[in-house]
Amino acid sequence: GQDPAQNVESSHCITMMEAINDGKDLHISVSMPSIEVGTVGGGTQLASQSACLNLLGVKGANHECAGGNARLLATIVAGSVLAGELSLMSAIAAGQLVKSH
Repeated sequence: GQDPAQNVESSHCITMMEAINDGKDLHISVSMPSIEVGTVGGGTQLASQSACLNLLGVKGANHECAGGNARLLATIVAGSVLAGELSLMSAIAAGQLVKSH
């Protein structure tokens, strides 16, 4: 259901990593300024896409907060991206990139 031409904009991501608390902790964040998600219309009615949106609890319109389900879906995607970035950077730092994949 996703238009492949939209992949370029939606996959743009800025990952920030910063040592905090005198280097004892690492603060990691991702910013995805152009992410395009949808929970109504188009491909959301296809069986697989609909099932995934249902599983995440974001299918359809949020009648209490306009755009609420789309914002939640974008947050879920960003959280997944952050987890992947952490895994990737950990593998690189450990010199295990090839072995880990």
